[in-house]
Amino acid sequence: MQNELASGQEPVFMSVRTEAGKARVKAAVAGFQARPGQVQPSIPEKIAGVKARYDPRAITPQDIDQMFDALVQAGQPVTAPMLLLNSMGRKFRSHLAGITGSAYDGSKPLDLVGVAQLQIQRARKQGSSAAGWETFLAFLAPQPQAGGQSALDQMARVAQQAQARPH
Repeated sequence: MQNELASGQEPVFMSVRTEAGKARVKAAVAGFQARPGQVQPSIPEKIAGVKARYDPRAITPQDIDQMFDALVQAGQPVTAPMLLLNSMGRKFRSHLAGITGSAYDGSKPLDLVGVAQLQIQRARKQGSSAAGWETFLAFLAPQPQAGGQSALDQMARVAQQAQARPH
């Protein structure tokens, strides 16, 4: 970047060249870094980020286990849909196969959305409640991050918040 002079103006970056200017920049950077909570995504944003990394229409049981663990670490409470998700993972299915003495192939991807839709249809045909599967289907749906904002909009919002705070 060139430090061009406008007519009668002092160079924009001149103050950064002095020791006092360098100290102000270092203090501003330190102040920004001391506020990590303000630039960290919220729990719903973390959860949405985890869900966005996986395709519920083609997910392996091992990926289900990884998704479950990542969701818990992101702050997702262990609710009924989470337990249902966990029951489709490799760990649970391998354990179940060990108990029943049957073979288990955990390499085949699953369509969790299709499974949920099929279970909802079956429950309705039988006159049973489909509420649990409907909740699971809603849980699998991608969630908009920060009110549907794009990642660029989110970064701009965070930058504006950081600038608005006193240093």
